[in-house]
Order: sequence, then C-alpha cells, then structure tokens
Amino acid sequence: MKGAGRLLQFYRGLKISQKLLLSYILLILLPTVTISAISYQKTSKMLIDRVVESTKQSFEQANTFISYKLNNVKDVSSILYMNRSITEILGKSETGYSLGQQIDDYQKLSDIILSAYNSREIYSIRLFVDKDRVFLKDNITILDMATIKDTEWYKEMADNQESIYCRPTYEHDYKDVRGVQKIISCIRPLQSYDYSGEWMGVLSIDIAENSISEIIDRTNITHEGQVYLLDKKGRVVSATDKALVGTVLGDEQKKELRISANAPGSATIVRKPVEGTGWELVAVIPQEEITAQSSQLAQYLLLLFVIVTVLAVLTAFAVSRGITRRIRLLIRHVGNIEAEKWTYRMKVDSSDEVGMLQQHFNRMSENMRNLIQEKYKAEVAKKSAELRALQAQINPHFLYNTLELIHWMAMKHKAQDISDIVGRLAKFFRLSLSKGKDVIYIRDEIEHVKTYLEIQNRRFSGKVDYTFEVGPGLEDIATVKLILQPLVENAILHGIQEKEEKRGIILVACWREGGLVKFVVEDDGVGMTEEQVRKITLETLTGAGGYGVHNVAQKIRLYYGDQYGLVYESMPGEGTKVTITFPAIPYGQLDSSTEEPS
Repeated sequence: MKGAGRLLQFYRGLKISQKLLLSYILLILLPTVTISAISYQKTSKMLIDRVVESTKQSFEQANTFISYKLNNVKDVSSILYMNRSITEILGKSETGYSLGQQIDDYQKLSDIILSAYNSREIYSIRLFVDKDRVFLKDNITILDMATIKDTEWYKEMADNQESIYCRPTYEHDYKDVRGVQKIISCIRPLQSYDYSGEWMGVLSIDIAENSISEIIDRTNITHEGQVYLLDKKGRVVSATDKALVGTVLGDEQKKELRISANAPGSATIVRKPVEGTGWELVAVIPQEEITAQSSQLAQYLLLLFVIVTVLAVLTAFAVSRGITRRIRLLIRHVGNIEAEKWTYRMKVDSSDEVGMLQQHFNRMSENMRNLIQEKYKAEVAKKSAELRALQAQINPHFLYNTLELIHWMAMKHKAQDISDIVGRLAKFFRLSLSKGKDVIYIRDEIEHVKTYLEIQNRRFSGKVDYTFEVGPGLEDIATVKLILQPLVENAILHGIQEKEEKRGIILVACWREGGLVKFVVEDDGVGMTEEQVRKITLETLTGAGGYGVHNVAQKIRLYYGDQYGLVYESMPGEGTKVTITFPAIPYGQLDSSTEEPS
C-alpha cells in the first residue's frame, strides 16, 4: 500500500508533459510485447490453418471444375447410350446383313459419334463393336471390341457398379495427326436392345489429361507442396509431379505420400473426394515450409518491436511537448481576452481537440468584438432612425395640411379638376401617415393604393386601367403599410410605360388562403426575362437596385419572419406578376409603432 501510494504521489507531482510521455510509453510498449509474444506462439497454428483452409477452397474449386468436365462427358455418353439408331444398328442380325448395308451403317455410326462432339471437354469418342457385325474401316473412331476384352480395365468396367467407369490416365495412339496422347477415358457398355444383358459395344469418351492437369496445377498453393488426383486403387490420374501421372501407388507409396518428397520431417495432408467418381484429391504440404514462414514472421515481429519501441519514445516525447506547448498558448490567449485585446488571434495548427479549442477561442474573441461593434452600430442606427422618424412626422403633416388648404381654395374658385386631384393627393398622404402606425387594416392599404392609381391615371390620361379583387374574411386582418404602392409604381413605370402604346391593365388582388394572406400585383406590360427576374429578386433582397421594393421585402421579413416576402413571375411580352405572402394575423395582435401626434 505504501509503495503504491508513493508511486501515485510521484505521478501526481510530474508535469503534464512527463505524465503524457510515461503514459504513452507504457500504453504502447506493454501491448506490443504482449501481442508479439502471443503472435509468435500462435503463428504456426494460424499458418497451418490458413494453408489448409486455402487448400480446401482450392480443392472445392478444382472439384467443381473436374466434376463439371466429367458431367459433360457423362451427359454425352448418356445421349449416345440412349440413341436408338446405335442400338438398332448394333443389334442387327448377321444373317442377310450385306456389306453395303454394313458400310451404310458404319457411316451412320460415324455421323452420330461426330455429332456428339458438342463440348470442348471431349477430346475423342471411340466405339468398340463386334467386327463381325459392323464394317470396320479406319480403326480410329469405330474399333474392334475383341482387342479390349482381355484388358484389365475391361474387367474393372465389368465389375463397376456405377453407371459409367472412368479409366485413369494412360497413353493412347490415335494413329492420326494427334499421335500418342495422355488421356482419361469414361467408358460404359452398350446393352442390347432387349436388355438381355448382352454387350453390343463399348463406348469410350476421352478427356485430355492436360485439361485436368491445369486444374491440379492451380490448386498447389505452396512452393514445395504436391497435389495428386488418385483413383480407388491408388493410381495417379493427374499430379503436379508429371512423372507420377499414370503410375500405380502401392501401400508403401501411399504411406510415403504422407511425407512429402521435399520434406525430411513430416507434412500436412489435405484430402477431398471428387463428387460423382471414386477419385480423391490429395495435397501434401511440407511442415518445414510452414514453420519457415513462422520463423520469418518471428524475425519480423522482433524487428517491429524494436522499431515501435524507438518510435513510441520519440512520438510520445514530441506529442507531449506539442500538447503542453499549445496549452500554454491557450492560457496566454485567455489572458489577452481578459485584457480586451480582441484583435489577437491564435494560429490553429491542428484539427484535434486542442486545435478545436483554439478555433473556438478565436471565434469567441471575434464574436465578442463583433457584438461590441454591433451594439455600438445599433445605438447609432437607433438614434438616426429616431431623427428620421421625427423629420418624417413633420414634413408629411406640413405637406398634407398645405394640400388641404389648396383643395379648399380650388373649390372656392370653382377649379374642380384641381380640387379633385389635390383632394385625392391629400387623401393619399393621409392614408400614408396612418397616424404614425406601421401596421394598418388591409382595407386601408387597398384604399391607399387605389387612391394612388386614381392619381396616376389622371397623370397618364386614363391609359392605366386597374381592377381590384378582394376576397372575404379580411376585415380584421392587419398588414404592414405601404407595401402595395411601390409594386404598383414599378408596374406602371417599368411595365406599362415601356410598351409602345403606353396603355395597360393592372390587377390588384387580395385573398386569404388558410392561415396566410396573399397580395398579388399583376400587369400586362413588357415583362422580364429569366435573367431579369433573378436580378430583381437579388436587388429586392439586397437593395442594390432601389429602395422602394427592397423596403417592402425588408418590412415583411421584419414583422413576419425571413420565410415570407415577394415572389416574381414574368415572361417577356406577357407582363409581370408579384405575389406577397404573410401570415393572417388579426389587427391588434401585430406589433405597430406608436401613433404620431395629429
């Protein structure tokens, strides 16, 4: 207990860099030593398991390929076995069987056999028959059955219980351009037509041994290992050692297979039966070849341990120094913030936690500086706004009162036109003032823009026609004032007045759609291209092209939120449609400015 307490006290007294260095060394070296030791102990077994598993997978693939070849051969033999023409020809009686008929039947048999060459797996097809029954010509395709009756494989075929007998690799002279070839033959007897058990002939379908040998060669996954394909009696059908192909392995030789020719000690044996045959795939892998890889791995592990140890110490030292250095810089940065040195910025030199902390400190100091500046600007803007509001209250009232005076003087002198237009202008300003309120009823906004259109229609000699469509349910709904007049003004000046005849129609519509209010100002003016629509939409948001429509969009966003505003739709030569959307809020529930003194 005392020793552990002293160690703990010693550890707590270390600097952070020393703690990190010690921790890194222990955390890296201890797992490295443990893993290296366990890996070395398990290497041999893992390598053997890997080699055996890889060999089994290769054997599975080889088994599939060999079975595929043999099944193709079996299918062809079955087709020929069931061919009635063959059994009818071979079953003919010798009595009255003329030479001409034999020659014709010989040609028929040759044609049938030739037509069976429908698979690239088949190297040759031979038919052994009784020469007294069938005319024999070339002794290449159709041969005398008497030449094979005394052979060992003929007896094995007779004792075979399978549907087809596969004769292991042997050499055969085809007596043509092919010459002597190593082949594997799949043989089956042809029963008599009446199934009496008599053999009318023997069908031999040959496979080139090298086509099997290619498969065997691909299964050998080690340098010194050997792979064999054996039949039931230990005969080598194919092998990676070509000298053994076609030989017969006795009991002693089979025993010797368990010790590879290149392995003086012992070997790992892997076996796999070939489906559909009595054959077996055998792999002999020298044990020394596997253990040699294990020893090599042990050397690599030792070298890796040394390299990791050196790198661990160097890395731990560099990382601990780097982290503590950046922590000291953070502490200094906090002191700069306390001293209100907002322009100081730390260099972010990584993306780890310390680097993220550096970024957050930089952003925090920047945000604090911006907040202070914004607070200052906001105060200045507030004072300027109050001054502009005061001026706006004085000037419009003076102009409104002056217009009322002119209106009554015109009526006194019976100047009806002047009186009418001045009266409408006075009404326009009275509605514009709205007693200093920014929020008014929708009906007042409609009345205001209607007055504006009446004045403008007088100005343009009645060439501007207009229509108002106001839906029900809007009596108590509030709106921000002066949002329609700038849109109508644009429709007249930039839409209708740009037309050659300078005549047009303006539609002002308003309706309630669920919880929203829709304002539409539509004209049949010159319209805009897509590029112009994008440009005016951008100018509406930024105020770059003018303040009228920009102020409309700004007021809507200010009162209702950024998701509401103006949408433009236009086609060249067809006019422009502007839609304003905002929530349907009853009058009195939407914030408004304080009333002006009247």
